[in-house]
Amino acid sequence: MGYKIIVNDTKVKFSACHFLKEHPKCSRLHGHNYYVSVEMSADLDENFFVVDFMELKEKLKQIIEPLDHYILVPTKSKEIKVTEMGDSIEVIMSSKKYVFPKTDVCLLPLPATTSEILAKFIYDKLKNIYKSKRITVKVGESKGSVASYEEI
Repeated sequence: MGYKIIVNDTKVKFSACHFLKEHPKCSRLHGHNYYVSVEMSADLDENFFVVDFMELKEKLKQIIEPLDHYILVPTKSKEIKVTEMGDSIEVIMSSKKYVFPKTDVCLLPLPATTSEILAKFIYDKLKNIYKSKRITVKVGESKGSVASYEEI
């Protein structure tokens, strides 16, 4: 696999609110403008592409659109209790209790919503589509803070 494409487009982004358990600063509700970039390696297809850039960008947008402008809530954390109550989502973490409108929440089957875990989440979705490709996903929450996930 000598060929690689890189999608690092400022349009491939999402804004979201989240919180991290037991963190001195990030345990409070806060948000980021996340940027997603992808590197993909493979042999060339019959059209001499690893993957068509437009196709990959469209798939990425489909993956991140459900996260955009939502409160990201991890449902697989042992320390965070999530309960659906009618039109609301109740979240209990340590001594904090939040109640959000259900329409403002994106429940994710993840243990946390760190950039690292979000990178793996996006990677898994892409790998399901592009099974034979080598993929690296990077999620940046600011210009100098980027997490990545890749096959090893």
